Amino acid sequence: MALPCRLAVVVSSPEEARRALEGGADYVLAPTRRERSGIGVPERLREGGDQTLFAIAADEALPAEPRQVRSVEAPIDPAPLAREGVAILLLDPGRPLLRAFSLEALADLVSACRSAGVECWLAGTLELPDIPRLAVLKPDALVLDGLDEEVLGAARRMLLAPEAAAPAGPTDLIRVTNFVLTASVGAYGFERSRPQRVRFSVEAAVRRSSPGVPRAMGEVYSYDLVMDAARRLCERGHTDLVETLAEELAAELLADARVAEVMVRVEKLDLGPEAVGIEIRRRRST
Repeated sequence: MALPCRLAVVVSSPEEARRALEGGADYVLAPTRRERSGIGVPERLREGGDQTLFAIAADEALPAEPRQVRSVEAPIDPAPLAREGVAILLLDPGRPLLRAFSLEALADLVSACRSAGVECWLAGTLELPDIPRLAVLKPDALVLDGLDEEVLGAARRMLLAPEAAAPAGPTDLIRVTNFVLTASVGAYGFERSRPQRVRFSVEAAVRRSSPGVPRAMGEVYSYDLVMDAARRLCERGHTDLVETLAEELAAELLADARVAEVMVRVEKLDLGPEAVGIEIRRRRST
């Protein structure tokens, strides 16, 4: 089954490359060195500045020749790369990606790359809990730093989890309660110039991807997905109505095949009473 985005692995030797591809990686990633044959990488993906790397694919449906990759530490305009013939923009800040950049900034980069015709790959000492959070953005690939076959297998299962949810399987009720963010929201003029606190509470009925007691991240729906979706809504700019925030949050959560029903409550906290807002309940249409 094809993954919603590809998995690439940074390798340090031809043997690691072979094991990674046999273990389910779609690509191995390494620089090409003139002074030595085979595949090799330095201890870090970059020693400083931008570098050109090459991605080698396992899947016969993917390009057979190594693909040129431009590695950068911060988001850039991908359009010039397309004119240079660069196929892939790899964002790797050399530190945890989700601490370096907001999800909305990453979503903007993915969108810009898609418009420019350049693939967007994301790296940055990724851990398993990062996989479903980043997959929501639909990058072309996520890059694991170093071969760990157990982590690689778990990452694949996590990416496939929404497709594997069984309609007749057990259902969990995921709760995020009293999650307070700052947002620009409100129809009055004074609300446009003064960000205010907004409280989100969500209950999501989620179909489990496997029966039995969950033992790994890939077997559960992460509550981080709910909080990330709320954060992104608040980062997108001004919204006149809390009703809009509630509907858009519900729609984003229901886009995941595992989510059958949601309750979303959105409240403004800075208008006098303890809270004013709205609560909605929505179901998947299919």
